[in-house]
Parts: sequence; structure tokens; C-alpha cells
Amino acid sequence: MDTAAILTMTASDLRQRVRDRSVLIFGLAVPFALMWVFNLLFSGVGSSESLEPITVGVVAGADDLVVAGFLDVVDSIDALEITVEPLDGGDVEAVVDAGEVDMALVFPEDFAGLVQAGGSPTVEAFTSGGGTGLEEQVVLSVASGFLDRVATATRAAAAANEAGVSGDQLTAISQQVATAAPTVVAEVGAGSDEQLSLQGYLVAGQTALFMFFTVGFGVIGYLQERDVGTLPRLQSMPMAPSAIIMAKTLTSFVLGVVATSVLLGAGATLFDLSFGAVVPVAVLVLVAVAATTSLVLLITKVVSTAEQAQVANSIVGLVMGILGGAFFPIGGSGWLALVSDLTPPAAFIRGLGITNGGGGVADLATPLAILAAFLVVSVVLWFVLPQREAAA
Repeated sequence: MDTAAILTMTASDLRQRVRDRSVLIFGLAVPFALMWVFNLLFSGVGSSESLEPITVGVVAGADDLVVAGFLDVVDSIDALEITVEPLDGGDVEAVVDAGEVDMALVFPEDFAGLVQAGGSPTVEAFTSGGGTGLEEQVVLSVASGFLDRVATATRAAAAANEAGVSGDQLTAISQQVATAAPTVVAEVGAGSDEQLSLQGYLVAGQTALFMFFTVGFGVIGYLQERDVGTLPRLQSMPMAPSAIIMAKTLTSFVLGVVATSVLLGAGATLFDLSFGAVVPVAVLVLVAVAATTSLVLLITKVVSTAEQAQVANSIVGLVMGILGGAFFPIGGSGWLALVSDLTPPAAFIRGLGITNGGGGVADLATPLAILAAFLVVSVVLWFVLPQREAAA
């Protein structure tokens, strides 16, 4: 193997690509600009800023300690601005329908006393939109969780009453149960599969899409050498003819790895993201770039000119990117979802989701297998298919 010649030609091609700035524009500037634009467009989607303020009317007895506890819980919600409006009772439903409040909760008289006595008090909720609004659902969910705790306290009080516990002790037991910290605590964390944030998905998707365009600058250069007439001079040099295509392929691989690493690193820094540990991310990047390079190499085998190769590579890259969810996730089931899952961009994005959730190299088995399959099939077809000659 003419290692020295391959490295010399690779270094020359890399200098040429950096000098003409084509890689910098299409491999870095354009995808990063799209990431920035998409982030501006979708930065508010799914955030708490999309929740509108809501006014909640409350009907309750004076100085009811349990209701006061519920209002403290409501006041502690930071993601939603909730204004509590005391109501005197009457036709609460008419008050809600008139738009004086967005929704209302009606607690029975002496709610705290009923709870402490082991009763089964009922809280009524009135909503203007049938409870379908996101803000209403948040309040109803909080109220439901609080009332579940109250129900637990009620059952504890009933059991203590049957056991002959005195009144003062009964009150203390019910209050302790209602206010005790939960024995099981759920902590918010990242999932181990496909749990990228919106900004993370945009960065991963655009990086996967433009990987096709970046690696094309190397292997398509082989056809460009042939079209402009410099390929025969390279072939006349004292080295194996295969060294030329190997140098072009290595150029593509290096360009792809560098551009992909820069895009992921810059995206993670500017959008405050994390894609996980360095080693599994690096393995994923290397295999993804190798698979993409082999696919572009196969394209050069079935076309006649460099211009055709560039057009075909753009089409294949866009189709793969759309199917793989580079712009938006492909959901649902059926053959389309299956095809989407088997594309290199989808495997790359899924792999970053796994590493983002703390997964290691072993957890990347499925994405790496898909990428490796593309690599092997493309290389085999490249050896099997005949090289198309340039049109006369």
C-alpha cells in the first residue's frame, strides 16, 4: 500500500478545500445558520412561556387549614401564573361562564374538620373550556394530587378512630399524614433513548443532513480530476491506481469527522446542550461519517460526471435527511417509519439521544449496526458495480 502517496494526496486535497472555502461555507456556515434560524423559530415551543396566566376562583370556609395548604401548593407553582380569587358561593358555574374567573374550585364547609374526622368530602371543579385547556389541566392535576394526599389522611384518621385514638391525637395523625414528605421521590432526568431536547434535535438533525454535502467534497473530487483531465497524470505516477481513490475517500472521511465534531461542539456550546460522554459520541461520529462516505463513494460509481455526482449526492442527502428526521421527527408506524429508522441520519440522531441519556458504546448497538450495514453494503456494491465512463 502506497501509504506515503495516499497521505500526501490527502493533505493536498485538504489544503485545497480549505483554501477555496467551499467546505467552510457548505460544511459549517450553512448548517450552523440553519440551526440558529430554527432555534429562533422554535425556541418557545413546549416551554412554560406558552402557558397563559389563569384565574382560579375558590369557595371555602373561613380559616380552613387544609384549603390554606392547597393554596400554598398552588402559590409555589413557578411554571404557571395562577391568581386565586375568593368566591362567596352562590351560582359558581354562572360566574365561570361569565368569564369572571377561568375556573373555580368549591370546597365544602368545614373541609378540614371533615378530613380530620375521617369523612369523605367532595371538591367540585367548574371550568370554562371543559377542562381541555393546558392551564386548566395543570391546576386540576395539582388539585387532584393534593386531594389524593388529603384522602390518605382521611383514611389514616378513620383507622386511628376505630383504634380508639383520642381526638387530639386523631387531629395530629391526620395532619402528619397529609403533610408528610413522600416516601418515593421522582427525580427528573434524561432518558436513555431518543430524549434530545428541541435544540439538541435541531443540532443533531442538521449535522446529519450536511454530513452528505461535506464528505462529497472528497470522493467527488475523483470525478472532477477525470473531467478536467488531471486524473491521467495522477495515474502515471509511480503508485497503485487504487491509491488515488483511497486518498479521495480519506479526504472525505477527515472532512466529515472535523465538520461533524465542530458542528456538535459549537451547537452544544451556543445552545447550552450536552450530547453525553466524549468516547461514545466519538465512536458514533466516526461510524456515521464512514457510512456516509461509503454511500457517496457508491454514487460516484454509478454516474458519469462530477456534475451528475453532485446533483445525485444532493438528492440522496435530502431524501435521507427528510426520511431520517433531520428537519422533524418521523412518527407513526408502518413501512415509512421502518424506512426512516433504517436511514443513517435517523441512526445518528437516535445514537446522540442514547449518549445524551448517559448511554455508552455498548448501548449504541442498534444505531451502530444500522450504520455499519450501510457501510458494508455500499462498499460491496462499489466493488461489484462497473465504473461508468465519462460521456464523450
